[in-house]
Amino acid sequence: MPIITVDAAKITKENKAKLITSLTKTASEITSIPESSFTVLIKEFPVENWGIGGEPLEEIIKKMNPK
Repeated sequence: MPIITVDAAKITKENKAKLITSLTKTASEITSIPESSFTVLIKEFPVENWGIGGEPLEEIIKKMNPK
């Protein structure tokens, strides 16, 4: 059974469902493995635990969405 693992910051329940459906469908189409064989795991981490390019993700988000 193939396993798809996604590491992410907080995701809404609705978006998790969309992600699971989309990833499963796409992986099945590409690999010709039935959708029912796939398991999708979503690991959520607090935003303050992420850093990109040496900068905390919280700071990057603030720059992208100034209030």
